Amino acid sequence: MKKIYVCLVFIIAVCLSWQPVSAQTAATWIEKGNTLEERGIHTEAVKAYTKAIEHDPGCADAYLKRGTVLFSDRKSNCTESLTDLTEAIKLAPENADAYYQRGIVNNYMINNEQARADMKTAAALGHKGAQEWLGLKTETEQAEGTPLSVKPAVYFDHDKFNIKPSSHKLLKELGTALPEGSSRIAIMLSGHADSTGTEKYNDTLSLKRATAVKEYLVKNFNLSPEKISVKAYGEGMPIGLNDTKEGRALNRRVDIDVYD
Repeated sequence: MKKIYVCLVFIIAVCLSWQPVSAQTAATWIEKGNTLEERGIHTEAVKAYTKAIEHDPGCADAYLKRGTVLFSDRKSNCTESLTDLTEAIKLAPENADAYYQRGIVNNYMINNEQARADMKTAAALGHKGAQEWLGLKTETEQAEGTPLSVKPAVYFDHDKFNIKPSSHKLLKELGTALPEGSSRIAIMLSGHADSTGTEKYNDTLSLKRATAVKEYLVKNFNLSPEKISVKAYGEGMPIGLNDTKEGRALNRRVDIDVYD
């Protein structure tokens, strides 16, 4: 009887100690992954975060970190990254960074509507990076006019200024949402280019892009041309790295601000 009692005590002790050990092991793997990621050893960092998930499948932070580093390491990992970030959101629906990181991946995959939705959620949760991505203004800038919370953008192919079919839906949403004949509505179109070519050429190209968007809005949605202003920034305001294909694609754009 005494032997049975000792065995039961041992089993209960093991059961009670299992959960903290598992949690501690997951945390240790995450810490190791963080160190590897900081050193730029992304492949090993992914393995460490995977170990953390194996020890604790409900660890949202491990999914978030693995999804983020997968995309940072190789843009071709976007599908795997999206899966991890979606799982992180499912496990921790109030994690602003998970929405922000998924928004970045969706933007790269040209899932524009989902990218904006993710960024809006992240911004509402207080993520400053998402707020900047959406084009939210400072209090000083807002004093000059009240912009929409989202700054849409139209993207262009290399050395082109024609409106691509992929942008028609966005421009339709914008054109049909604006009240006709309103004297208070004003639109600012800011043209941009990547760093390919000379500064003078890119200044001209960015102006052509902004003008093309203006002409499209005026022609298709009966908007007053006097209410639409254009600016050309050339290559001077990049949002992506010009030494990468993906970064240059982000820089070939027209930002749209709508003021009421």
